[in-house]
Amino acid sequence: MLKLRPLRLRDRIGLIVLLHLLAMIAVPLLFLQQTDMRKIAPLYRVPVPEKVALIVTAFERTPPNTHADLVRAFSDATLRVTLLKALPAENPASATPTTLARYRQALGGRPFRIETQGDIGPANIDMRPAVTLSPVRVSVALAEGNAIRVEQMVAAPLTKIVNNLMLFLLTVAIVDIIVILWLASQTTRPVERLARAVRDDRLDQLKPGGPREIIELGESFSQLRQHLRALLDERTRMLAAIAHDYRTYLTRMDLRSEFIEDEDQRLLAQQDIEEMRALLSDTLTFARESAATDLDMAVCDVRAELALVAAERSQRDQLIDIAPLPHPLHAHVSHISLQRMLANLLDNAVRYGGGLARIRVESDASHIRILVEDDGPGVPHGSLQRLTEPFERVESSRARQTGGVGLGLSIVQALTQRYRGDLMLENRREGGFRAILSLRRADTD
Repeated sequence: MLKLRPLRLRDRIGLIVLLHLLAMIAVPLLFLQQTDMRKIAPLYRVPVPEKVALIVTAFERTPPNTHADLVRAFSDATLRVTLLKALPAENPASATPTTLARYRQALGGRPFRIETQGDIGPANIDMRPAVTLSPVRVSVALAEGNAIRVEQMVAAPLTKIVNNLMLFLLTVAIVDIIVILWLASQTTRPVERLARAVRDDRLDQLKPGGPREIIELGESFSQLRQHLRALLDERTRMLAAIAHDYRTYLTRMDLRSEFIEDEDQRLLAQQDIEEMRALLSDTLTFARESAATDLDMAVCDVRAELALVAAERSQRDQLIDIAPLPHPLHAHVSHISLQRMLANLLDNAVRYGGGLARIRVESDASHIRILVEDDGPGVPHGSLQRLTEPFERVESSRARQTGGVGLGLSIVQALTQRYRGDLMLENRREGGFRAILSLRRADTD
């Protein structure tokens, strides 16, 4: 099956203009075909003086027995010529002075009359378009004593359009808008799909379509994504190798610390080694979660996960107040990732909130929000945006007993982005700090 290549953007623009032109040609044609012309009331206009003069000259220069043939020759769909026995009575209000002057000049002094019917005002040849539903007749006396009458009508298609002008304009406007919107959407929709796929990191699910430039741009984004993914994977492998080697040296240092005779110094050395192990673990976790691929199929029950958190914290004698949930809530996140996020948020809340932390859950039709709150001093407003940056801490110390190394919130943010969620940090009005973990709801898909 032959597959046509997508058009380029400039070709699409040209096609839009061409289709729009064809639509504007088709509208009048369809409009004119829908009505019987015989039922349309004719429109009249003032005959052109020079044309009337030519007709009169032709009648005067031919024998009277040929006048009937001349009447048939000059009469057509827009001009009606009639042979009269005499010139009609004068109607002084039938034409403007300008029109009368032009007829006098064109007819060379021949007697003439301009007749109008109905309330159309004086016939004015200078009006454009000078059309009316009432006939405008110009009668001119011939040398033989008889006269001819000339009536000029508007062409039938134009008559129909003028008689239905508002309907015609409304039809053209509606068709014009529909054609423009449809053609524009065929060009802009691929751009919107590409922008959404890039924003949500869903280039692998993007269906090719649209102008060739948009397809090529999508392929370029996809190649860039693969290149960045390869760089992140390489970084993860490098960090894992470094962490593995460092653990070997840490194990040696731990064994050698047993030979330190001073008990206080031995305990301090072991504490430093444990902090280094924790630092390596946090760094490796942050790198892995930043490079991980999205897992749309991962689903867990938030209520069950909070029950596990409550049991685990109770064993550690930590005060965690968890608001009960009346029914299960399923979110797009894995069990391991959610437990890691809650652990990091609770560690911060317990550490800086005076040993007490609270968890409550809110939900709507599309998202589940887990709020972790404490009653601590909060965070300076200018530092809120920097808390999720790696190794960024408000407390200047790097000791783990006073705040860790600054990777906890970075890991939480990496995990939420992995599952297309969101992490919001704010100070509570009544005092304290609040972290809001927003996850996509799974039980409404």
